[in-house]
Amino acid sequence: MTKIMTIMISFFFCTCGYSDMSKGKKLFDNAQCMACHNIEDFKDKSISKSKTFEQMKDKVSACQMQNDAQWFDDEEHEVAKYLNQEFYHFILKE
Repeated sequence: MTKIMTIMISFFFCTCGYSDMSKGKKLFDNAQCMACHNIEDFKDKSISKSKTFEQMKDKVSACQMQNDAQWFDDEEHEVAKYLNQEFYHFILKE
């Protein structure tokens, strides 16, 4: 019984994390961020001026304001988490 509960709880947390990332990706894609950026902007560490998750999140905020994406704070955070998972790999202190 304990193993089943552990598996169910693990599955729950894994799917919740995935839904967060898919929300961030969807927001990122819908805002057409790649119209201004290319994949190298995110992958090439020598180009990135962000050294922390918070700095990168601030850049996400600036971009969304510049492009009038009209995201709420939690949506900006979801996009930043998506970008971090896919490209930056900063250690999060949440």
